[in-house]
Amino acid sequence: MGRRASGLHQTVAALTLITLLSAPTVRAQEDFPSKRFELIIPYGAGAATDAFARIVAEGLGRQTGQPIIAINRPGANQMIAVRAALAAPADGYTVLMLASGVVIEQVLKKDVNFDVRKDVVPIARAAQAPLGLFVSNSLPVSSVKELIDYVKKNPGKINYASAGVGSIAHLTTERFKLATGTDLVHVPYPGGTGPISIAMITGDVGVFINEMGSMRALAADGKIKALAALANTRSLAFPDVPAISEVGIPELQDIFFPFFFGFFVAPGTDPTKVEKLATAVNAALADPATRERLVTLGYDPALLGGTKPSDFRKIVNEELARVETVVRDARIPAQ
Repeated sequence: MGRRASGLHQTVAALTLITLLSAPTVRAQEDFPSKRFELIIPYGAGAATDAFARIVAEGLGRQTGQPIIAINRPGANQMIAVRAALAAPADGYTVLMLASGVVIEQVLKKDVNFDVRKDVVPIARAAQAPLGLFVSNSLPVSSVKELIDYVKKNPGKINYASAGVGSIAHLTTERFKLATGTDLVHVPYPGGTGPISIAMITGDVGVFINEMGSMRALAADGKIKALAALANTRSLAFPDVPAISEVGIPELQDIFFPFFFGFFVAPGTDPTKVEKLATAVNAALADPATRERLVTLGYDPALLGGTKPSDFRKIVNEELARVETVVRDARIPAQ
């Protein structure tokens, strides 16, 4: 009897210990989030993308009930931000914003030492921003068809700009060249949109493909011309500019990269936390106050949020396949 009682006491004690050990884990999962977040932004303070991230962060803070500290980590084509995020604990409280340009790094950089397919975990796509085809007023064209005809009559004489080899503008314009059989000369501007805008106004650059919202002011002032939104629908930022699907050139259908922003966490993060974060991101982007502010920046509300982690992973993988195709077909060497 004594042995049976002793064994019973041992069993009860073991069960009690198991319960005590498991309780903090259950509570941690139920209470997430219970402290402040850090949002790491791969762009400098004051940039258009920084403004986007901070607006979404405010909305995300309202949804989670926790403060969100925005931290800028610009440089090295988003890799400084990536390294900062991966150095933090994989507890769901450090969130990383990345743009689709990080996918290009996978294909074009020899020493990137980073794989977006496994080194980060997708939460949700925050926004997809349509690119636009813009031309200098120095070119005597007012439509995509006129541009193609003009470039064909002047092969190798018209420059197009980008932020550098492997940038969205570079790869997208190379796709345009392949599809139309045109010969444009690539001129990289490492300084980004500011110097390129000046070069377009002066006529040193004839063609530039860029995110539409960031070019709205120049086009509205008549300093450059917007020929098309590189999407199947028109951009809210340019309602009078045709979508590429409307210009009557079948070769240009569905060939352009969608420019997107999205949120990620470090690998090893609890999948339950990832799902909760995705729900919070999508709720923040569905909030009318947040959407109104983002629309003023030129974002289409129909292209804000709405993706599960699995959806976003699929978007990233599809983007990788498109980049690999254009790099191969345009014979762009790895850097």
